[in-house]
Amino acid sequence: MTWPATESPLIGREKEMASAVAALRVAGSPGALLAGPIGVGKTRLAQEAADRLRAVRILPVRWPVAGSGLTLAGLTGVLPTVDGRTGGLGPVQLGLLGLRRLAEQGQTILFVDDAHRLDETSLAVLHQAVIEGLITLLATARTDEPGRDALTALWKDAGVVRIDLAALSPQASDALLVAALDGPVEGRTLRRLRDAAAGNPLFLRELVASALKTGLLNRPGGLWQLTGPMTAVPRLAELIRGRLADTDTGEREALELLAAGEPVPLPVASAITGEEVLEALERRGLIAVDLGDHPAVRLRHPLYGELLRADTPALGRRRHVRRLADALEAEGPPGPGNLIRSALWRLDGGGPVNREFMLAAAERAALTREYALAQRFAQRAWSAGGGILAGLASVRALAHLGRTDEAVALCVELTEQVAVNGTEEDRCQVAIQHAEILVHAADDVHAARTMLELASGRAGAGSGRPRSDGPVAPEPSDPWRDGLDAYGLYLRSYQLDCAVIDPALATLRGAGSVSSRLAASCAAGCALLLAGRIAEAEALILETLPLARHHHGSSQMQSSGISPFLALVHCYRPDPGSALELALAGYETSLHPPDPVSQALHALVLAQVSLVRGRPRTALRWAQESRLVAGDIGLRPVCRWASAVCVQACVQLGYEVDDVVTDLDRYASGPASVRLFDMEVARARAWHGAAQGDGAGIVVLADAVAEHARLGAVGAATLGALDLVRLGDAGAAARLLDRHPPNPGWALGAAIVRYATAAVAGDAEGLLDVADRFGRYDMPLHAAEAASLADSRWLARGEPGGVSRAQLVVDVHLARIAEPVNSPALRRRTAVGRLTAREQQIVLAAAAGERTRSIAQRLHLSERTVENHLNRAYRKLGVAGRAELRDALPTGGLNPN
Repeated sequence: MTWPATESPLIGREKEMASAVAALRVAGSPGALLAGPIGVGKTRLAQEAADRLRAVRILPVRWPVAGSGLTLAGLTGVLPTVDGRTGGLGPVQLGLLGLRRLAEQGQTILFVDDAHRLDETSLAVLHQAVIEGLITLLATARTDEPGRDALTALWKDAGVVRIDLAALSPQASDALLVAALDGPVEGRTLRRLRDAAAGNPLFLRELVASALKTGLLNRPGGLWQLTGPMTAVPRLAELIRGRLADTDTGEREALELLAAGEPVPLPVASAITGEEVLEALERRGLIAVDLGDHPAVRLRHPLYGELLRADTPALGRRRHVRRLADALEAEGPPGPGNLIRSALWRLDGGGPVNREFMLAAAERAALTREYALAQRFAQRAWSAGGGILAGLASVRALAHLGRTDEAVALCVELTEQVAVNGTEEDRCQVAIQHAEILVHAADDVHAARTMLELASGRAGAGSGRPRSDGPVAPEPSDPWRDGLDAYGLYLRSYQLDCAVIDPALATLRGAGSVSSRLAASCAAGCALLLAGRIAEAEALILETLPLARHHHGSSQMQSSGISPFLALVHCYRPDPGSALELALAGYETSLHPPDPVSQALHALVLAQVSLVRGRPRTALRWAQESRLVAGDIGLRPVCRWASAVCVQACVQLGYEVDDVVTDLDRYASGPASVRLFDMEVARARAWHGAAQGDGAGIVVLADAVAEHARLGAVGAATLGALDLVRLGDAGAAARLLDRHPPNPGWALGAAIVRYATAAVAGDAEGLLDVADRFGRYDMPLHAAEAASLADSRWLARGEPGGVSRAQLVVDVHLARIAEPVNSPALRRRTAVGRLTAREQQIVLAAAAGERTRSIAQRLHLSERTVENHLNRAYRKLGVAGRAELRDALPTGGLNPN
């Protein structure tokens, strides 16, 4: 595939477009000048504005020798033929004569592209013609070229409206890329392309076209993804090299130095290059200076740095970074803000390094989630004899980068070293890191627990604090052995063991290490969520967040999961709207610096939240990204859960699911697997079965609900029971919920119980009450399904008024979704006694308390017409008037507009 030959959509320029059209629409107006740097879209916007003024004659100025220095070269196409009457005229008068003749033919808009290339005489002609009202000018000009007084005079003195085109916002850049590629783009790819182009549409186009041509931009799993580093873009490189060419030796040296280390602290850059050189480069728009709390210098555009680094010889780059490191250290020991920068310059500059300094830099980089740098620093410290701490820091960074095999190999090496000359603390820490990789990447909880047992000297006795049904081992007093037990509790929660809540909370309240407290908090939080104790889970996670934000040691993988976990808790509170905001914020943070573990987890939660909000298409997009990223870094459990959400979303969209189910089977769980989101898998099997007309999936889901409830995971069981109702087995759901009722303080749990009992009893009014609750919880698809079930109950009893009421609720909630859905529950709908669209609109307004006069004015109808619509609707709904209408029609979450 190549970049589409047709023009990509004009995105992010609505305000500028409106200003340009307004400046051109009125006859005799001076016109508009679109100004901005190269590639920002000036010509495209001018052409679009001209297209919107089709009734006006637009004369494009085309010239073959513009910028050649010839007088009036830019206006050759509009000059009159030289004859006896014109031969004695000067250049300016000749040009004006031509424009006066144009004016005699009617209103003319003169479109001058790249007006900065015009000669001074041509600009003078245009200036005078605008002042005399002979033409309306539509012009573009670059702002990254030397200023021209005559050009400035057009907007400063002649009244031409200047419209500056800045770089596109990140949101507009993302929208442009998605629209041009006609499909969703994986988050890190989107961020890399957006940052490289820095809001320049031309640069973005060239980057994507080159990546497509070289096969670096592919579409695995339905999402566009860069599969390697972006290579040089020939046309773009030529363009940028021309921009950088006009520099002397000192300026080029300064640019290469900045490219090697940007952003560079301003004092360091000034000390090496001199302020005069920096000022000259800033005046030419090649560098940008930030004079904030920590003044720094960087190149004006990211692609300048890419090209300069590519063009700088390797030895030259090493020389530059050594100079940067020397100048930085000359100011004294680097503080926290410069620690990573200094270490990176020393590492890239070659020569001996201090291993303690590199380890400190690795810990700092891990704290800021810059795992690629953390791994480089830690590996250098480890190879220089940095010991167990350096090796562990390298393992953690490797795990976050998805380099699982390297991390496991280093864990084995560390274990051997610890056995020879390590401390008990070393042994425990290595065991925890090894177990963390085994559970999250290899999906083997049993092997992880065995690793902890071996480290604690209690192999075969079970990990974590001894259970009440087994032999009681002596309580260890060493804090690192406590850490082993805390991590053991965490692993038990991963296998649905909700009995860990009390011991995990006790560990958390103790005076253990941060790692132990994080592991204990995650154990208790997971179990509380599984148990449906939502408020307690939220309070615990909020308490833990400050610990996670400032932690870079053991249990850092749990730290990456706390933010998406909090969003999930909000989703099932239920408050999916705030869950969406939290998850999106965490997702954006995970993209820069890249944290693929966090990205995969946040994308998974965004998919789950989207399903709850009744948006299966959005859910599918996020689940695909989670599956893609998790697959890249080897997070097998996340691949399984993301595939399960994909199945649910595809069924609800009416898509074929065979390939998705095959993907789910590829990551099937075993007896030792992580089971935290097993319910998602069971729900996927049930939805797939419903799509195939196979009741076996319902049986699988019912069994999963029963097993989760038996283990204390009543919250997860209740969510599974919700899908039993949605898929037509309310009886099984009601029986299971009766035996294992959810926490009475959980609002969503109470609504699900009400749903099951009303569905079993055929209570149509109760089902509409459930629809109202779901509507208030921002769950419109669930609300529509509940109302559709009420519809079928009233239909079976031959009550057309009830049918119309239910169908009205269904229609309004489906309108809120604004995505296609094909839920089995909605296939039961009929067309009996339905209200017209206008009747629906008026009934909803009346039910919300709006008066007839207000409705009539808002809808531009007579009051009599409104009352006629209401009376017809009353008959269809079986109510006598507004009072009964308000009582009969749930309005939670409905929008009458």
